[in-house]
Amino acid sequence: MIHMELLGRYLSGNHTDNERLIVEGWIKQSEVNRIVFEEYKQVWEAAATNQKNEAVDVDKAWEDLNRRISVFETASTTGNHQRIFSKRTIYVLARIAAIFIIAFGLYFIFNSVVDKQQPANMVNTITENTQQSIVLSDGSEIALNRASEISYPDVFDANSRQINFKGEAFFNIAHNPDKPFIIKSGELQVEVLGTSFNLCTCPESDEMTLYLESGKVLFSSIDMNDGRVKEQLILTPGQKGIYNKNSGLICKSDFTGQNYLAWKTGIIEFEKTPLHEVFNVLEKTYELQIEADNSFDDLCLTARFENETPDNIFETIQTIFGIDYTIDGQNIQLN
Repeated sequence: MIHMELLGRYLSGNHTDNERLIVEGWIKQSEVNRIVFEEYKQVWEAAATNQKNEAVDVDKAWEDLNRRISVFETASTTGNHQRIFSKRTIYVLARIAAIFIIAFGLYFIFNSVVDKQQPANMVNTITENTQQSIVLSDGSEIALNRASEISYPDVFDANSRQINFKGEAFFNIAHNPDKPFIIKSGELQVEVLGTSFNLCTCPESDEMTLYLESGKVLFSSIDMNDGRVKEQLILTPGQKGIYNKNSGLICKSDFTGQNYLAWKTGIIEFEKTPLHEVFNVLEKTYELQIEADNSFDDLCLTARFENETPDNIFETIQTIFGIDYTIDGQNIQLN
């Protein structure tokens, strides 16, 4: 919160260039700050007058006010209702009122504005069979996969941008070097300034994985007891960070292709990819359980699928390699 004395010097014009920059920067930081400034400015202007050079003696003004009240009571008793408030009196009373508003009311103004603007956390839970896109107050865009959950404030405060998340989503974070964007997901913390990446922290998986497309990410493991950082590493585009839930260790490696985004784009591409890797991609993308009598390590697939069903994909694999298959719900048996 900015000092009242600094705001007073700013509004009265008795400020330095540096103080002006501080106040104007504070006003631009948030909508809350702007509203508070306007409230303060209104109070200040209420005390203003065209008689700018006229000094005000508050003690004398109160004496004058009491005297006039007595006169008014006397006049009311006798029926002599003459006009007793001069322009000078109205000016003095306005200044006195402003002084008391500033002295005793500003606290309530600030608190009422902050209370009304205090962001409330909202939890958005995605059902098993749907995807959803949201835009946060800072302009960041998040595409959520099925069964994902995110908690975020309606409006980020002046100092931080922080959300809680679990599941899978593609993040396109608005750039703001003065206010890092922080994602918390259990023992994993991701801190970015402005970037795009896919993050998967699905509860059923033993790993949490981040695929970085652009920008730079600080990828950290957190102690759930005291919140301290245990390990951290920096990711650059084309790298993925992996947190192993069982070992508690984090690591990074390079990746190629965008099959990790198949849940969002509907596109899966393979180029001379061993079949066991193909099956891993299909299991993750379609939430399948694939069992095979053979590892098929000597077979590689080159193909592109767009918005295809698992049945169509395995029919293609059968046509190319002669591998029979049976599908029972989410379970696939290869023979």
